[in-house]
Amino acid sequence: MSFGSLLFLIHEAFLNIRRNGLMSLAALGTVTIALTVLGASLWTAYRINEIAQDEPKTFNEVDVFLFAETTRDQTHEVMARLQKLPNVGHIRLVTKEAAWAEMQSREPKLTDAVENNPLPDKLEVEAVDPGQIDRMVRTFGNRTDFPEVENVTAASDEVKILLGAARLVKAIGLTAALCLFVATLFIVNNTIRLTVFARRREIKIMQLVGATPGFIRFPLLLEGIFHGVVGAMIAGGLVLYGGYAVARYVHELKTPLLGDVPSRLGPVELVGGLMAIGALIGLVGSHFAMRRFLKQV
Repeated sequence: MSFGSLLFLIHEAFLNIRRNGLMSLAALGTVTIALTVLGASLWTAYRINEIAQDEPKTFNEVDVFLFAETTRDQTHEVMARLQKLPNVGHIRLVTKEAAWAEMQSREPKLTDAVENNPLPDKLEVEAVDPGQIDRMVRTFGNRTDFPEVENVTAASDEVKILLGAARLVKAIGLTAALCLFVATLFIVNNTIRLTVFARRREIKIMQLVGATPGFIRFPLLLEGIFHGVVGAMIAGGLVLYGGYAVARYVHELKTPLLGDVPSRLGPVELVGGLMAIGALIGLVGSHFAMRRFLKQV
């Protein structure tokens, strides 16, 4: 196909959109609604997955309690050994003096009855991967490697529940996204078929004068892509507006559902992704609609 023919077909595609304004508007509206539902569902599933993935990070700490008789030099030596282990991030030392002073301010009656400070040094060890906390607890509690350690505690059960919830959310989100994608593709396919059916006489005349199937199909494919891309742009705007409206409402309720976990998916990525999905759905829907219908006209 020459460059001149390509320009002619592109011009014909947009000319046909103008000529069939009512049908094009109906197709665009249908695609917009379908992509709005798809985009809103995908973004909601993505945000829920982000929140579910982020929540275990609030339980990514292992508390290592040393024996009360452990000296400060021994404590720093334990810190140095722990820092060399895998999956160990930042280590914070809570000295026995600091812990005792805090307890005295919080429970003065209780601490006044105790003559000497019975509290040990505590090491708050941050885990790089919350899923490895159980292994860290076993390693830190090994008396052979760490004889200075008296006890190790961690919110491992909570982490397991949250990580399981994150995996469940991801699986449900992907399944729902796939179902919605197929449903949107089906809607667009039927919409394009109606468009082609409304122009069956025009297509029949083109066939009678010797136009090749590719020559007939190309403008219709461009129309499908146009409807998909423009519908996706409108749908992206609606999804963003709805998302920000919900975020403001949630913020007014003082609920940290959206505010505490910033989204890694910005407006440009959201609209761009929807445009890519819209173009793909418009192309595939147009192709399958015409492949079957062009044999009948």
